[in-house]
Amino acid sequence: MESNAMLLEEYRLKIEFPPCDFSAQTVNAIAEFSEDISVVFPYLNAIIDGATYLPDSKILRFSKEGKVVNLYPHMIAIAKLKDREEAKQVIESIRQLINETYARRNEISPRYESRSQLKVRDIFSLLPGTNCKQCGLPTCFAFATKLLKGQTEVTRCPAIHTDEYATRRKELIELLENR
Repeated sequence: MESNAMLLEEYRLKIEFPPCDFSAQTVNAIAEFSEDISVVFPYLNAIIDGATYLPDSKILRFSKEGKVVNLYPHMIAIAKLKDREEAKQVIESIRQLINETYARRNEISPRYESRSQLKVRDIFSLLPGTNCKQCGLPTCFAFATKLLKGQTEVTRCPAIHTDEYATRRKELIELLENR
């Protein structure tokens, strides 16, 4: 295939209610297709922050627009969508991401290994632990949670920028950059 060829063109969309809960306010979406898209997984793994790649199982999991997305060789599964319209929009944006990444694969260094998921405790262990509230949050654990979600910056913690915590600051910044 040429580098600008599309990998995923057409799919069949199925909407399902969550198992055992027909009163649920959300739906699950499954897009099935004949193409094997697993060739793009290492490239997506390289460019999507927080992706979990299971190369032996050929599964790539990540968050998109607040939804958990599971990619399989011939299927995309997404849970907790509002309705069919949202399902179509999210599936279409993932289809575009797959095709754009596939087209740019010669520019991307693939990542074949699975990354371990960064946890709040990993971040918290590097913070001063003083609960000084200077970051605007009540605890260092709350600050670590916001850092993990990308909702704040390390610069918001004055204590970590003192000489006493220079080593931890360096480790924390590297940890957040390499997630």
